[in-house]
Amino acid sequence: MKTIILTGASSGIGRKTAEKLVQNGEKVIGIGRNTQKLQAAAVEWEAHPGEFIAWTMDVEIIEDAAEEMKKITAVHGKPDVLINNAGTGKFGELEQLSIKDWEQMINTNVKGNIAITQALLPELKQAGGHVIFTGSTAGIIGTPKATVYAASKRAVIGFAEALRLETAESGIRVSVLNTGPVKTDFHDRADPSGRYKRSVEQLALAPEKVAGRLVQLVEQPKRTVFMPRWMGMLSALYQLWPSAVEKVGRKQFYRK
Repeated sequence: MKTIILTGASSGIGRKTAEKLVQNGEKVIGIGRNTQKLQAAAVEWEAHPGEFIAWTMDVEIIEDAAEEMKKITAVHGKPDVLINNAGTGKFGELEQLSIKDWEQMINTNVKGNIAITQALLPELKQAGGHVIFTGSTAGIIGTPKATVYAASKRAVIGFAEALRLETAESGIRVSVLNTGPVKTDFHDRADPSGRYKRSVEQLALAPEKVAGRLVQLVEQPKRTVFMPRWMGMLSALYQLWPSAVEKVGRKQFYRK
């Protein structure tokens, strides 16, 4: 039984991932802001082979990260895996975003990931652990009306790549799962108008499918994974010919 700390566990990809891991017999400490949802999940999954521990914490409040991680490890021991999945977004032209909007994205998507990873790094080194980040193709191919979100996800990818090299001699493995749009309530919050959600409806991934890939990464670590695969090819093409990708994809990119 692995001990896995998972952020963003109360909804969306995180909740589906937690459920699959518990079904597989793993011990999951699920971190999230919604205590009611976390506790409901713990009750719902009691019959599964694994164990789900609900842990209420707001990843955006980075000052709490070190103390909360100390509490978790004191009670539940060293983690084998950390899945940095918590994230938020707000779509809109930069001039339309409030300071609160972009601070929330940077604090949750970037600072939260860094603070939790830093706090758990000594224990992960001792365990020869594994750190997984939920990234995004938005962190590779920036698009209009997602300036700050793209910046936050590019920071996550850069942090993961640097961390991989920095901790290689400690035996820590670092993985990044970059996805396209996923059918969760993320889009309802990021774009209340519903325009973006409608525009990507046919392309959007089921959260169960993304969760399944995260579980596979826990079992078989890989450096970087793209979902769907063609987005990996598009991202590689963008590195070589960014202007061509931007020209061809311009119409789709503006559908936010």
